[in-house]
Amino acid sequence: MADSDERSVWFNGYTLNLAALGLTVIALIMLLVSVNSNSWMTAYDDGEDYLFGLSEYGESERYRSYFESYDGDECTFDECNEASSAGTVGMIFLWVAILAITGSLVLLCLNNFGVYESNFAMISAFSGGGLAICGAIVWVIMFPEIKGLEDEGLGLGSSFYFTLIGGIFSIGSGFCLLQSHKTTEPIWAKVPTTVSHFTGFDQGILSRVSLGLVVGAVLVILLSMFSNSWMIFSEDEAELSFGLSEAEGSSENGQRAIYDFSDPSCDDECGDASTAGTTGLILLWLAVLSGIASIILICLNRSEIYESTYGMIAAFVCGGLAIIGVIIWAIMFPNMFEDLEGNFGISFYAVIYGALLSIACGVIELKFITTDDV
Repeated sequence: MADSDERSVWFNGYTLNLAALGLTVIALIMLLVSVNSNSWMTAYDDGEDYLFGLSEYGESERYRSYFESYDGDECTFDECNEASSAGTVGMIFLWVAILAITGSLVLLCLNNFGVYESNFAMISAFSGGGLAICGAIVWVIMFPEIKGLEDEGLGLGSSFYFTLIGGIFSIGSGFCLLQSHKTTEPIWAKVPTTVSHFTGFDQGILSRVSLGLVVGAVLVILLSMFSNSWMIFSEDEAELSFGLSEAEGSSENGQRAIYDFSDPSCDDECGDASTAGTTGLILLWLAVLSGIASIILICLNRSEIYESTYGMIAAFVCGGLAIIGVIIWAIMFPNMFEDLEGNFGISFYAVIYGALLSIACGVIELKFITTDDV
């Protein structure tokens, strides 16, 4: 009977801690998305969306979006200073909340691994959630009424509600931690040993380096795919940067515009840029999928669940496809401006760097195979 009660206590603690972990991660993601979004206040008029964020506002059409900083010299409405003050206060609350929730996540993991036992994870979860909700409410109170948009359905946008939900999730995480029972040993104490065996971390430093390289490669390629810094044209203080599906222009006075390559009113060069971007995206997605397959196959190989050389091959394929993708994109990308010289941006070089990481993983895996270490 005592053993049954002990198992029940352990299971309840494990479940609640796992729920707390999930709620904390979701809350953190939602707040990070919200703080960088421009849909805190929205209005709609004849196919145009008016978007208000914490630091800038703009108009968004189907293929083009224009944004202006509240502090910019070209602000077009009288309430810019009030909107800027509201946004600044809101951002302070939200960034402090994000730091608190991040701290809660770290402390939760340390507590469950038995590295550092404390109740600070629960306190940080409650604090972060409360600050996020307070920040959203204070922003609404301080945000001014925008003249001229009363009849356009001006109202709270998705980012405001995302922030409230994220705050509630963080508070929910705190309640889970408050209700979880203490156990005789850290709940995740056996996880590091299991993970080390499954990933091969107990087989030496090279096994860790190899897996880390391909994981880093996948992350770098994924981040680069959604960036608009593949090709950059600049003149004086103005800059126009191109991604795989859109271009972004910015000026020194805080103005920012985003152009979609699929806009039918765009010149022929947009169609060529769109074709180049689509081709590059296809190859890069294939590279990412190969990288993920490599991670899985390497772990299965190390844990002797499924022994094969496919993880090594997939790592080489990932790197090769990524390099081919950026080369083909560069060849297909049109010459947009005759008078300006374009330079490859950080995303272009980041993908090449990620490809080299994946190839290096393949080389290390090849060494393991040839020396019979795996």
